[in-house]
Amino acid sequence: MKLLSTFLVLSGVVTAQVNFDDWHPPVPGDFRSPCPALNSLANHGIIPRDGKNLTVPFLVKALPQALNLSVEVATIVASAGLRTSSDPASGVFTLDDLNKHNAIEHDASLTRRDYNLGGEKQNFCPKIFHEFLGYFKGKEQISIPLAAAARWGRVKTERCRNPKFSYTALNRFNSYSESAIYSELLRDPKTDTVPIEFIKIFFAQERLPYKEGWRPVNLINGFSLAADILQLSLNTPEERADSAGIEDGFVTSHGAMF
Repeated sequence: MKLLSTFLVLSGVVTAQVNFDDWHPPVPGDFRSPCPALNSLANHGIIPRDGKNLTVPFLVKALPQALNLSVEVATIVASAGLRTSSDPASGVFTLDDLNKHNAIEHDASLTRRDYNLGGEKQNFCPKIFHEFLGYFKGKEQISIPLAAAARWGRVKTERCRNPKFSYTALNRFNSYSESAIYSELLRDPKTDTVPIEFIKIFFAQERLPYKEGWRPVNLINGFSLAADILQLSLNTPEERADSAGIEDGFVTSHGAMF
């Protein structure tokens, strides 16, 4: 009982400092990134709505409050963002900086075109998203095996049609991380699955589905992300040569994770 009370208090602290009801889409001049989580935070006004003037200290405070990321993971995310800045020494970056090809952006995105197939601006692509949703085969609750199938389906699609398809160790790790993060962020701890409604809202609207019942109750830390990445890998029929490094990727490549 004491443990449950502590959990409820802590989860209440996370949501009490953030207004998830305050949301509107970007306006002309606002910057957005390939990352729906950061874009959602900007749309909610939790980070600057214009997507500019982001710093590591600011994000290390905002990400745990809004998304229940550990300070460790928040620091990794913020530091990776700063490395994409046109002037890292300034300590400031923008969401647009994150659009640099093969930084955190990668081929076979769940919602964006590949860079050399019209994805230079990294805008949300309804056609790509529709393909991604199709791999769930009409299921309302999305498990790790289904998430793995959808990720792998996107990889196979782009590998076939993109003559410049890039799937380096870093690209693979970012691809796995993309699925691990949305799975962990949106997962219902009672069912250990993600409602498809939450996925549609999060990716298509770049909104956190608070009014639909989502709460940031899952603590996202290095161990939990590594575990989800491993489970995604184990549920993917990927050749060992392709998947080499995934299990160790959190240690070797996590500086690029979003």
